[in-house]
Amino acid sequence: AIRRSNCYPSPRQQVEGAAMAVKFTYFPLFAKGPAVAVALQKSGLEWEGAFPEDWKAMKASTPWRELPIMEVPGVGIIGHELAMLNYIASKVPKMAGESEKDFLVSQQLMHEAEDIYKSLVAKQDTFMAKDRVSQEVYDKFWGEPDVTIHNREFGIVLYLGLLEEFYAKCGVGGGKFTSNGSTVGECKLWAILHMLKMIKDDVLATFPGVLAFYSRFTSEPETQAILTNGGKFPSAFKQYFVAKE
Repeated sequence: AIRRSNCYPSPRQQVEGAAMAVKFTYFPLFAKGPAVAVALQKSGLEWEGAFPEDWKAMKASTPWRELPIMEVPGVGIIGHELAMLNYIASKVPKMAGESEKDFLVSQQLMHEAEDIYKSLVAKQDTFMAKDRVSQEVYDKFWGEPDVTIHNREFGIVLYLGLLEEFYAKCGVGGGKFTSNGSTVGECKLWAILHMLKMIKDDVLATFPGVLAFYSRFTSEPETQAILTNGGKFPSAFKQYFVAKE
């Protein structure tokens, strides 16, 4: 018999908790929250969104002393954006991928998008912190790609070029990387692309496959709900990363 880990709810617990809403808490910023919010919106799971009322007081009660957090019925509080996305995928199979290929595509997109996010954290100004790097480093980050450099130094154009190649390799078309186009990996990728668009509106102009994906995903009602009013959050997320002045 297969032994079930205590980390996972039993089938009975899954059924009992199915109608209970998960609570997702993050700052009202377009950073680590929107990917999970749009995935929840697309999943059909019951959920509610909340902004922290007093983050300083709340911080010590979070698993990793950071946001986002998700309160999962029958489990408790979990942290880390990618863990939450994979939780959603575990509850709603279409969010994981309709096939093994779709699952693997989704997971690769999720982690590639996270690589881009980490690069933004290292080199991009935010509305709170300016002049994170020199103008020379910044211009290189947004300039023509150099495929010979170490991947920790990859710039935005190189990342987008890799995504364009991957889009063609997936061979789905129609602005989708997977058969349904709404896996958790695609949710994470869309959120990252929207951050880039907020910094530089024409950033996707020379990447037709990636642009087709972004445009289709953005137009869908679940995505529009997140963009216009935050979905189940009190309000929409505000821009976090900004262009260097």
